[in-house]
Amino acid sequence: MSMEPLAKKPRSVEVSKGPCVWWARNDLRLQDNPVVRLVVGAALVDRRPFAAVFCFDPRFLDRSPYGRVTDPEFKKSISTRKPINFSSRKTNALRARFWIQCVLRLREELQARGSKLLICYGKPEEVLSGLPKGTEVKCQHEPVSIEQTDVEGFVASALIKNGSKLRKDPGAMSLYHPDDLPFDVKDRPECYSALGHALGWTDIWTSVDREEGATPIRPCVPAPSCIPSPPDNLELPGQIPEEVLADETRMLEHLGYTSEEIKQAQSQSIPPGGEPFARLHLEGWLARQKKTQESENPQSPDAVFWDLPCAGQQGPSKEHDPFQWVNLSTPNGGMRISHYMAVGCISAREIFHRAAETPNLAMVAHRLLWRDFHRLYAIKYHRRIAWLQGPARVERTWKDDPEIAEAWKKGLTGVPYIDACQRELQQTGWLAYKGRKTSAHFLVFDLWMDWRIGAFHDEETLFDYDFAMNYGNWAVVSKIGNGGGGAWDGSRDFDPEHTDMRWKLRAEQKNDPTGTYIRRWVPELKHVDDKHIHTPWFMSAEEMKASGCVLGKDYPNSLVGPLELEGCEPGQEEHGEWPAEKEKEADAVQEGAEVTVTGA
Repeated sequence: MSMEPLAKKPRSVEVSKGPCVWWARNDLRLQDNPVVRLVVGAALVDRRPFAAVFCFDPRFLDRSPYGRVTDPEFKKSISTRKPINFSSRKTNALRARFWIQCVLRLREELQARGSKLLICYGKPEEVLSGLPKGTEVKCQHEPVSIEQTDVEGFVASALIKNGSKLRKDPGAMSLYHPDDLPFDVKDRPECYSALGHALGWTDIWTSVDREEGATPIRPCVPAPSCIPSPPDNLELPGQIPEEVLADETRMLEHLGYTSEEIKQAQSQSIPPGGEPFARLHLEGWLARQKKTQESENPQSPDAVFWDLPCAGQQGPSKEHDPFQWVNLSTPNGGMRISHYMAVGCISAREIFHRAAETPNLAMVAHRLLWRDFHRLYAIKYHRRIAWLQGPARVERTWKDDPEIAEAWKKGLTGVPYIDACQRELQQTGWLAYKGRKTSAHFLVFDLWMDWRIGAFHDEETLFDYDFAMNYGNWAVVSKIGNGGGGAWDGSRDFDPEHTDMRWKLRAEQKNDPTGTYIRRWVPELKHVDDKHIHTPWFMSAEEMKASGCVLGKDYPNSLVGPLELEGCEPGQEEHGEWPAEKEKEADAVQEGAEVTVTGA
């Protein structure tokens, strides 16, 4: 009689023995953080220890030539790549101070819950390879950044070699979850209005009404109420000593900043960093919105914004404006919460859902959707968005004169409003929407410079730097493939008559006739008469002497020569034609204006 082979005992999937680790990146919060809940949930279910790790990656701090710092030998670059002769720090010391505060605040939040955050200095693939075998690492996936997706790949490979693994999740960096989008990313609409329609907004430029069946914006998730204990005696390569973490100066030195950089950065005041302060900031804004609609409508009857993409409006209305268009024309901005969003101290959808309690939800929805518009642009075109020609492969005779670039960066162009913008940025890390747009336009279309010089400088200096927002906005300004048909037709060349710039400067002159903003940031001009504060090139020799500001000596001569601003406004086109792009911006479709929460 034949014997049947004995059946083997069923094999079960074994639970990994290593800890569950949250690799914190630009999601420095516990509230509305799906990634944290996933990691903590896995740890609780499998009875494994939990730990969080943050890495200050030197590649994103140090000075480097423009290009992919994760590919220094250009092995992933296109064969036609041309040499680059300009460089910047990836993060200046001022923003590093804010970043450090945000990370330390997260550590305090975790410590208050019985957990810990290990803070390291080094490449994540090298730091995380020091985790025990069988570790499960989870992180927020960041597909918008070429360099960050490279780092994710490096980490995944390093963990696999060590018997561990990396799992990525979209988290809540965007307003819309990628799984809910009604289109594939490669089919992302090319203009903002079309994106609004695709997501179910009736008209994102005029109302907050949505169609039945519109793409949902997911609700927020709470912070974990229970977090497992951290593993015993876990130490990682590059872990920063406690005494260094406790001293900001030593911390900045540890990250590679010079004493001069540190001294300059510490001479400036910065907003407090971290999730608690981000949420306090939001609560303060919400409280201000509870005032009566009349008092919350700050629009001056004399304000103008014909130079800005405001759904065709050229100036304020008498009624309450839920879009708060006037904020785009001021140096103060709107919510001014973008620096917290950039490092993930607060989520876009928390801001959206809380703003629904106010009469100004339209403003918030409009600008948050612009943020998603740029994120989708970055995901769709990936490395092409960092090319000189952009996705549209625009060919122009770009310049890269280092002296002109330095004059623009330092606010020494001889054009007062541009110089005020650049100096505010350099000293504070902040610049409102109009200043960013106007200064960028000046660099590209008036100085004829390589737009990447400006984008890379902003990457170093902006407090609210975000890869998609920064490079997406510069692409819109430069007309190289983001923001509708006007960015793709290849017809937009440089502006030798400076027509657009004269209109932009005229609008600023109307909004700030006494030059309060200019006098604040360009003290050389503080005694110049009001009539010349925007156009000092029209001063006589006697007026220069009386004001203590001689052009070419006390303040630079204009790099673009004297600009006549009189008559550069609607209805007075005899002094300069209404710029062609305004016809497109008036219907706010073709140009896809670059209003984002960046600078808002």
